[in-house]
Amino acid sequence: PRTMALYQSSKSATSLIRRCFSSTLTQRCAQTPASSSVSSIRFPTTPTFIKNNNYTSCAQHSSSSSSHSTIIRSFSAMPPPPTATPPNANAMYTPTSLSPEAGLGAQDAMKLFIEHGLGKQKLQLIAAEKANDNNSPLVSRWQKMIATYLETQCHVISLLGYQPNEQGIALYTQQLTESLRLASPDVQDQLRVAGRDTYRMVLSAAFNLPSLIEESKTKGELSVVDARNMMHKVSLRMQDPEVLEKVAKLCSVSVAMNDSPEAKQIDLARKHTVVQNVMVEDVYLTDKEGSVSLVQELGFGEGEEGYIRMQSALAEHQGDPLITQYVGAAMMKLLTSAGIDMEALQKGEA
Repeated sequence: PRTMALYQSSKSATSLIRRCFSSTLTQRCAQTPASSSVSSIRFPTTPTFIKNNNYTSCAQHSSSSSSHSTIIRSFSAMPPPPTATPPNANAMYTPTSLSPEAGLGAQDAMKLFIEHGLGKQKLQLIAAEKANDNNSPLVSRWQKMIATYLETQCHVISLLGYQPNEQGIALYTQQLTESLRLASPDVQDQLRVAGRDTYRMVLSAAFNLPSLIEESKTKGELSVVDARNMMHKVSLRMQDPEVLEKVAKLCSVSVAMNDSPEAKQIDLARKHTVVQNVMVEDVYLTDKEGSVSLVQELGFGEGEEGYIRMQSALAEHQGDPLITQYVGAAMMKLLTSAGIDMEALQKGEA
């Protein structure tokens, strides 16, 4: 029982990092099963930054709070709500189930908007930031990428009858996961591949790396054994005493001006940003003890481009339970060091 409890807590932590942090498995900002094959951008569960029908991404929340702390990044534009309230909304019913075919259709719609619609335009603007300013922070652009993905996803699922918010995404994912248990292995694999390819499409557009998708075809996919070995190394680096100490020090002073929910959310957003910055810079990109960075050591190249290539390669195994356990257990330690109460966060109270 204790082992199962640890595994479940690891899954929760990994769900959190997949959304708001730069783990290898970055995806939606809703609490979704870590083993689910339906995510396209797999991240951890998030604090409640997506409220009612007024969609606010993790990145947007940090943007709105930038006036309170210079640490919190600000955005040049605030994405609008993903969809307007439909006519006779009160007469509409939330779906009680979802077919695998509907899930595949939703993935196709996501790809359509990312490849040809407003999603594409917003991702191109993110890519342009780097072109116009070589010092543009990776974490800021990564968060904007996730905000764009979430906005697009909320729009798609709202047309299936789900609320365009965190609760809607969670319900959609839960129902699709239940449906897939009874689906054929072929249908399950179709959905997994669709999610993986959508994720790579988003990465490719946001970071101006059109070769990502073609490389996966020419070089072949990373084996699950190699992916697990890589993420084991990542999890060990995440638990390095120097990394944990740095997170604790940076998060030790609260920026909350009072005890109001809004002030607590501002402070929580700041801590999320600290953890994400440390994850990217100290875990993946910083040379350690005179050796090369982790992304270089694992064969993906230097700097930002190496990091993005690693994320793309690992997308093939983003639902692997052992990888989930590695990253989840390590993330629990990072969050504890940051002073983030996981139990309260999962209840939407953090």
